[in-house]
Amino acid sequence: MQIIPDERNAKTTAILLLVISLLLVYLLFFHWFVIRQLDYADEIGDVRTQLERFEAVAAKRPVLQSKLAQIRSSQKDQSLFLKESEFDEAAAAMSGRIGEMVQTLGDDTCQIVSRQPVRSRVQERYRKVTVNVRMRCNAEDFMQVLYAMESGRPMLLVDDLNIIKSRTRRVSRGAPQPPRALLDIRFNVSGYLK
Repeated sequence: MQIIPDERNAKTTAILLLVISLLLVYLLFFHWFVIRQLDYADEIGDVRTQLERFEAVAAKRPVLQSKLAQIRSSQKDQSLFLKESEFDEAAAAMSGRIGEMVQTLGDDTCQIVSRQPVRSRVQERYRKVTVNVRMRCNAEDFMQVLYAMESGRPMLLVDDLNIIKSRTRRVSRGAPQPPRALLDIRFNVSGYLK
């Protein structure tokens, strides 16, 4: 049994012992440090990813603030919409409001001949409620009613307005003036549901 290796194997054994000792030194003194550094590198990568996401959100802040302001201002516009939730209820309420306006703003000669709800055939962003109205009234009173409809809340829009003046007879000089002829007025009043 030989304790000292041969010279030819001595170099190989020395290199092997050096590698084993370096490996032991690394495992005892440096491995925990390297592992910790790798963990720190992973955490730094995660934090950088979060930072990039936060910076992207922060860059969108002015756009998001303007959208928030629009949403808040649109909530102020809620009074412009009809309060009812269904078409039939809204059409009945609109007809009632129109009748009240004609009664309070017009004189005794102003009268509503007919009111008829009309469903919209065109799909819009908001559900449209339309009432077709036919009435007889003089021009001054009708202008007051029209102004009240278009300037009040909820918002009512008047369109497809047709005014027909009834025919009058010629009056000879000195004869009493006949009462003013009433106008035959037809129009659509529209409002929107939320």
